[in-house]
Amino acid sequence: MDLTQYRNAVVLHGYRLEKMIVERNKLNAEIERVADLIAANANFLPEAERAERLQKLEQMVAERPGFTDSVRNILRKNPSHWANAIAVRDLLIADGYNMSRYSNPLASIHTILKRLTKADEVEAKVLKDGDVYYRWKT
Repeated sequence: MDLTQYRNAVVLHGYRLEKMIVERNKLNAEIERVADLIAANANFLPEAERAERLQKLEQMVAERPGFTDSVRNILRKNPSHWANAIAVRDLLIADGYNMSRYSNPLASIHTILKRLTKADEVEAKVLKDGDVYYRWKT
């Protein structure tokens, strides 16, 4: 059985997926910027109108991020803080992220951190004991 076509398809679609993820990240960053601008300008509106606009804004952008975006957001919130996978897990839990559906959330976090490092969003450093720490790349 020749698996060449399947391997080629995996590689081809892998490249396509990487490109789409980069675009999604750009869109997410732009959405955050625009939402911040709306919120900042809404502060100058009369109270009732401001409350209505901010509630509408919250509804528009309130979709709960997935696991990767949640890890990304935790690191982005603490750009100068180096954290290992355990610390990231603890920060996610403190932020209210529900990990009950994951049988091994630390393994998933390790994978996400490696992928974010490879995508050049996160930087990593390895300590003498082999433990790897990550932080958001500013």
